Amino acid sequence: MKRLVAILFLFISAGICRAQSAAWSVSTGYSNFNVAHQTNGAFYSKDGAYLDGDVSWLASRYPVPVVVGGGLSVSGFYESEDLFTPGYFFPTERLYSDLTLVALEGRVGIPIQFERGRGFFIFPRIGAGLLIDDYSIDHTYYTEDHTGAAFEIRPAIQIGYSFGPWSIGGEGSYMASWGDFGSLGHHGQEFRIGVFARVKF
Repeated sequence: MKRLVAILFLFISAGICRAQSAAWSVSTGYSNFNVAHQTNGAFYSKDGAYLDGDVSWLASRYPVPVVVGGGLSVSGFYESEDLFTPGYFFPTERLYSDLTLVALEGRVGIPIQFERGRGFFIFPRIGAGLLIDDYSIDHTYYTEDHTGAAFEIRPAIQIGYSFGPWSIGGEGSYMASWGDFGSLGHHGQEFRIGVFARVKF
């Protein structure tokens, strides 16, 4: 899984060299993930962190500017809990849960710049694509491992300040997904809030 993520990051970054008016950005922050219709009561952390890499270019200037591109993001969620046996004061076993989400998205957005070249801007966009979920969750007498795939769609918004080729700011997004999450269910939702930095070439 880690090798796949590294290869995908390199593939997306290589597109910068072939694009005109290209930009590369990276963002990170807090992630909250929830699933519906869980079947076995397996525990997992709903709170985690994400890292997102994005390459984009200006596809059209008129009648409105349209930016297209792609992104690769990884979200991680880790949890542990102690299992207590009746009659014992101390826990007899510690259980662990490790959940990773990898999303490969195509993205399109419309940047709204308040000042030409520099200043504050708003960048609403929407992404959609493949979501890979991978988890390892301890149960009382065994560990459950699963890798599945789902379709996801993610509307997002960035608000920031541009310093010419560089820009920084904050972002928020919501992701809905449908697919194979093993015993965790078939539908997942992720909320994100974080910060980003972007450079144009």
